[in-house]
Amino acid sequence: MTAWRLEPERSPFPRLLAFPVLTLAAMFAVLARVDADLLRRSARCALRDGVGLPCPTCGGTQAAIDLAWGRPLAALAANPLVATILLAGALWCLYAVAATFVPRWRRSLALERRGMVAFRWTALVLVAGNWAWEVWGR
Repeated sequence: MTAWRLEPERSPFPRLLAFPVLTLAAMFAVLARVDADLLRRSARCALRDGVGLPCPTCGGTQAAIDLAWGRPLAALAANPLVATILLAGALWCLYAVAATFVPRWRRSLALERRGMVAFRWTALVLVAGNWAWEVWGR
């Protein structure tokens, strides 16, 4: 008995959401290539400014800029969690575009209760680990 399974697509909304997400990502990539310093100056962390501690996503803007420049290892060094999420999101968007044109590829991930609990704990551990790395690892 597995905690997850692939089943026929329940709703096209998540798949079609990939198109505006890709549009915004392309706009960010162009801006990162044209004026990355503007992005760096506009990225402020309220936690770091107020308390002096970095948040779990500190360095995320630099990670996105590095990915736009085609430097995945530098992106992972800037913020491993954000870089991994962005890379996974890019792969998901590629799948969504392909599934739009190949209907038999349209699938939804169904998580049972056990799978959802495991997913939540994994996400919590990854965020906590990334935050610890941000605070003590740099």
